[in-house]
Amino acid sequence: MVKLMMSTAQIKKLTGFFDGYEDDKVKISLDKVQGIRAYMNCETELSAQEAADYCKGLFKNTPDGKVLYFSIAPEGAY
Repeated sequence: MVKLMMSTAQIKKLTGFFDGYEDDKVKISLDKVQGIRAYMNCETELSAQEAADYCKGLFKNTPDGKVLYFSIAPEGAY
């Protein structure tokens, strides 16, 4: 399991999308929200950076993801 950190001014859009999300590569659960950051647990075989990149790609392919500035990185990356 890896810990990922999301950051955006519209944090509810990301947490709404990711909390409980599951596919063949990741299974995500929301850990905590602090201001414009949210932390999530990601069960995966991917490395922390690969999981962050994969999740970022998932959200970028949504209508909100195409226009919203956000970041997803391994916890502690910034």
